[in-house]
This record gives sequence, structure tokens and C-alpha cells, in this order.
Amino acid sequence: MSTVAEIEAVLRQLPVREAQRITQWLQKHLEQEGDTQTTSASQTRLRLPDYAARRRAILGDKVLRDMVLLGREQER
Repeated sequence: MSTVAEIEAVLRQLPVREAQRITQWLQKHLEQEGDTQTTSASQTRLRLPDYAARRRAILGDKVLRDMVLLGREQER
């Protein structure tokens, strides 16, 4: 059994009580897997680049004019 269709076909042949036991086990298993993934994901911290520091390193204290505002003024 390697496809979902095969597994579903076998599960349909089981008595109701056995299917319920499998459902309970699967529910617990998925909850535990979800807890594990959530814990590991929350421990990993994503470092974002410091754009402000990069801008200061490249431009220093230069103040650039807002090119969008200049374009809008020229359109008028």
C-alpha cells in the first residue's frame, strides 16, 4: 500500500471499531507531528537584512530627493 487510494480501500474494509481506533491513533500522531514542527519552526529565527544600515554604508548622510514626488510635479 503506497497510494492514498490503496490505503482508503483497505480502511473501508475494516470494521467500524477498528477504523475508529486507527482514526484516534492518526489524530494523536498528527497532533504530535504538528507540535514538533511548530516547536522547531519557532526556534529558528529568520535574520532579515538591515536595509537602513546598508543604505547608510552606501550613501552616508546624503539626502536623496524623492524621485516620485519630482515626477508628479513635472507632470502637472
